[in-house]
Amino acid sequence: MSGSIDTRALGLASGIFWALLVAALELTADTQYGERWRLLLEDIYPGYDRTPGDLLWGTTLAFVDGFSAGFSFGWLYNRFAE
Repeated sequence: MSGSIDTRALGLASGIFWALLVAALELTADTQYGERWRLLLEDIYPGYDRTPGDLLWGTTLAFVDGFSAGFSFGWLYNRFAE
């Protein structure tokens, strides 16, 4: 029998990781590399654009997105592992 994954912990880890990555990309958006990623994130997340509140809003959306993905992956894994 395989061990189950703590879905909440996986969700939190995924959410924090993705939020930090999006924040780092926003902070490097002045470079050519960072700007391309910022434009991609603008297409993915509603209301995300180049405004002063960009960093906070983008990081919040990324956390919710990452948490949802990690939690869902853990839940699905646990169902298949049964």
